[in-house]
Amino acid sequence: MSLFKTLSTFVVAFSVPTVFASGFALYQPSVISHAMGGALVGKAMDASANFNNPATLTDLTNITVTVGFVTEHPRGAVRGSKNGQSWGDDVTMDPGLFWLPHVQLAIPLPADFAFGLGMGADYGLGTVFPDGWQMNWSTTDTTVQGFVINPNLAYKITDDWSVGVGLRWLFFDFEQYSNPQIEGDMSQYGFGVYDVGTASNRLKGDNRWRSLGWQIGTKYDITKTFSVGAVYKSAINVTVDGKTTTNVKSYNDQTINALSPYLAMMRGIPVEMARQYLYKTIKAGVDEHNGHAEADLTLPQSVTLGCNWDVFPTWHLGAAVSWTEWSEFDQLHFKLAGGDRDTKLNWRDTWRGSIGSCWDFAEDWKWMISYVYDMDSTDATQESAMLPPADRHIAATGFVWNVWRNMDLALSYSCIFMDGRGMDTTDAFGNRYHLETCRGFCHAAGFSVTYRF
Repeated sequence: MSLFKTLSTFVVAFSVPTVFASGFALYQPSVISHAMGGALVGKAMDASANFNNPATLTDLTNITVTVGFVTEHPRGAVRGSKNGQSWGDDVTMDPGLFWLPHVQLAIPLPADFAFGLGMGADYGLGTVFPDGWQMNWSTTDTTVQGFVINPNLAYKITDDWSVGVGLRWLFFDFEQYSNPQIEGDMSQYGFGVYDVGTASNRLKGDNRWRSLGWQIGTKYDITKTFSVGAVYKSAINVTVDGKTTTNVKSYNDQTINALSPYLAMMRGIPVEMARQYLYKTIKAGVDEHNGHAEADLTLPQSVTLGCNWDVFPTWHLGAAVSWTEWSEFDQLHFKLAGGDRDTKLNWRDTWRGSIGSCWDFAEDWKWMISYVYDMDSTDATQESAMLPPADRHIAATGFVWNVWRNMDLALSYSCIFMDGRGMDTTDAFGNRYHLETCRGFCHAAGFSVTYRF
């Protein structure tokens, strides 16, 4: 029986959140949708209908192609305490700049059909903390990327009513670094569990394009200027395969020196030999964690309702509300080389509400502005420190310029403000941690080119 077989809080991948949105969903399928806060469920302004509501593809009367990107730069700070004692200075987080490309295509077809194809990032996050921060046993650096290919088919049943269905083919990739504590189990010698060192751990894997979901939407024109829509996105079951790479980062010499005399006495060997034996068995126990890693998770289902109103020929309003079943993330089970692990999350279902406005203020220009409230999905007692707990308030704006005939250029910008909350968690040695977000924001900017044939 190995003395040092278990790494405390060895892995908590997939529970990582982002300052982009609740859970780790993204809502930037196009620059126009970004600027409108996603409030385009009842009306299509571009081919991002593939994401917002496939039924609205029938609104587009020309073959429409949009190519662009949205950048995200999240930053923030957290504060906390260990066993009731404050850490002191706030811990800052700056994972850098993320690029989220998108390609959207819409093609009107005969007999009132329409085809659409969307490609872009539907899931993503990034958190980077200093290597020596107080909860590095949970995470220091995590990146999650989810890229979706989304073909859709829409049909106009009547002049006022359309429906649309589509598939969501997902590529899911993650990479995580942490410095988990190493547990020394001396119970077979009549002692307890001791902190005997720190490991450096890297976990990386992907789903190898094996995950498929679907969506269905409908849109109805109540009047010529007011329309409503609804869309359902199914859950997506994801199996991620990867590997863990783990090494001893440092030894807790104080604990090893304290245990060595007792082990020497029990085995009848010199103290120095007992000390070297402890070092070797610690490394051997850590090495057992190198190898294959696998996890099953379910990306949650969601329902979105919305409406759009052409108040005047030059002024358009939109509103949307979404519900997402993040409570699917109750607990995650991992199959690892060093043994299975469970991570309790207890995430909760979330609501997201948005309102957007578009003003055609000149012959070739549009100005958009929006506000989004995005509810935090985390639980106050989850076993993960990787999500700074906070609701999100998003203010966005953007411009569209019809630069030449059927070609549009679009720019967007948003700022995400995090409204901090607190959470509590415990490490393997019973230490209690309280974590709360004290500052959090994210700059996002986008650019796209749209051509209508």
